[in-house]
Amino acid sequence: MVLLVSAVFVSLINRDSSTYELSNDLSNSSNGIATNTDNRGSQLAKVNLNTIFGETISTSSLIGAPTIINIWYSTCEPCRRELPVLAQGALQYSEKIRFIGINIKDSAKVASEFASEYGVKFEIFLDANGSFISASGIGTAPMTLAVNSQGLIINQIAGELSTAKLDELVSELLK
Repeated sequence: MVLLVSAVFVSLINRDSSTYELSNDLSNSSNGIATNTDNRGSQLAKVNLNTIFGETISTSSLIGAPTIINIWYSTCEPCRRELPVLAQGALQYSEKIRFIGINIKDSAKVASEFASEYGVKFEIFLDANGSFISASGIGTAPMTLAVNSQGLIINQIAGELSTAKLDELVSELLK
C-alpha cells in the first residue's frame, strides 16, 4: 500500500504542467496544437495530386464547375460514417455538382477499395506528400470544402458530414 501511495505521489510531482493553446499558427507548434484554417473566401490551393491510377493532376484542373471536395482516409471513423452520405449525394447531384475525394494517408489500392466498398463513384485523388492539406491549412479529417466554379471556397465543414449539411452546401453552391 505504501508503495502504491508513493508511486502516485511521485507521478503527481513529476507531472508535466505544460498548457496548450489551440492555434492556426503552425510556427507556434511547440506551444500549440494546429487547427484547420478557415478557408472560406479563399481560392482553392493550386498543387499537384495523384490519381489512383498514378497520374498527376493539378488542382487548378478542378476549377470550372461547382465542386464538393472531401478530405478523408480509411481508418478515420467519421470519414467511414460520412462516405455513404457523400456517395449518395454524388449520385443525387451529379448533374450539377462535381464530387471529389482527396485521400491523405492511404495507398491508391487501399483508397480505391475502401471507396468502392462504400459505393463511391466519384473521383478519388491522393495527397501523398501532404501538399494540398499543407497549402490549405487542414489539420484534421474529415474536412469538406464547397468550391464554386471560379475556384473560390465558399464554405467548409470540419468533421462528419450529415445529409442535411451536404444539402446545405449544395444549395450554397447552386445559388
